[in-house]
Amino acid sequence: MSNILPYAAKYFIKSITFLAILFAPINTLSAETTLGPKFFIADELGEACTKDAQGKERNEDEVWIALHNLAKHHQIYVDQLNTSTSLTVKHDKYSANWKPILFNSYAAAASNDKALARTILDGLAKMATAKLYLKEKGLITWRQALDTRCYEKGTDAPCPSHTPRFVTRMYANLFISAAVLQSFMTDEDRQIILPWFKAGYKKFMLPKTGTDTDGIYDFANLGLAQLAYAALTNNKGLARRELSTRKRGLAKKIQTSGYIRDNSYRGVRALWYHTYGLDPALSYALVAREWGEDFFQDAKLRPRFKAAIEKTALGVNDYAAFRSVGNRGSSYSTNPDDEIASIHQFALNLPLIAKREFGINLPLDNRYKHLRKYEAYSSTSGMMASCYYGSVIGMDPSISVQNFAKEIVKKGVIPTSGVKNLSGKSNRP
Repeated sequence: MSNILPYAAKYFIKSITFLAILFAPINTLSAETTLGPKFFIADELGEACTKDAQGKERNEDEVWIALHNLAKHHQIYVDQLNTSTSLTVKHDKYSANWKPILFNSYAAAASNDKALARTILDGLAKMATAKLYLKEKGLITWRQALDTRCYEKGTDAPCPSHTPRFVTRMYANLFISAAVLQSFMTDEDRQIILPWFKAGYKKFMLPKTGTDTDGIYDFANLGLAQLAYAALTNNKGLARRELSTRKRGLAKKIQTSGYIRDNSYRGVRALWYHTYGLDPALSYALVAREWGEDFFQDAKLRPRFKAAIEKTALGVNDYAAFRSVGNRGSSYSTNPDDEIASIHQFALNLPLIAKREFGINLPLDNRYKHLRKYEAYSSTSGMMASCYYGSVIGMDPSISVQNFAKEIVKKGVIPTSGVKNLSGKSNRP
């Protein structure tokens, strides 16, 4: 009986938390009273936010096409996801739409481009009105996906969980886009879009935020999307719980050695997955700083972050040494043909944050340097570090993300920014 009570109490607390979030009313207060920084990651966005990772500027036509594709091809995208295998996800055409929407949201806010903001919000309202990505044929839930365990029957076997995973990732990107554009939203926008977001949150996001994921994956295990949803619904309690939960979770998942539970032990793609998780973890820490929690100064997290960056350097310089810890769990391949001994191409923020926060010049492998040229914006971290630093500290917009670390080395200065807490008071020295 003594062992049953703690589990019962834990289950009761989780159930109450689930119900409190699920049935909380959607607040329709004006943008002036919304929670967190005005533009989600900062109260002002600098010129660096008006260009993507390839140096391209905002483009209203491009974002209109992306929104149109999401609305028109919703069933096709779900069907393609359902053909995914454990190792290969059929998502390229679907996920290609998220990056221009997210980037142009930041760019519209940074440049006060009301027409561009209106295009994005109208596109979201169109999908909300049609209630897309909620009841398409074959759009299974997380619970249904768990009936088949990925990798259990090999790397080429079906992996149903990829379908809810990528739909969840879409919602996360759209939540952040809307949070960035809150000051452009009308009451009518909120009345149309937020109920759709709430339905998507209930069906796809909440089931994952309530579970303890083995490693660190999209948006720091959806932490950034949780903050965006808290901002959109003006839920201060959710924001506080999210920040405290994420701090404990990251400290647990990043080992003192710098290896990340699950990610760093995934067979011949261990470094790839290590950096796939580290990038959103560090990106989350930047955003958390502006929400009043400086993870980079936390006694447990700071040395873990640094060690994880150093393990990345080890993986680039000596992959065999990085892999010497072996494999753990079940989601990995040992087939040499599947090997990717490289930093993940989505890890666009990692080198810049390593330099700005820790003074580490991260070595970059050739595969990463080649592939990141084709990545216009992060779709798993919810923001660009160059946009953040250019907003809260100030950065020459002519300096590219790739060359910025070299500029800091030349100047010999690693500036720090101020921090605003949830009460609106400054936490910065």
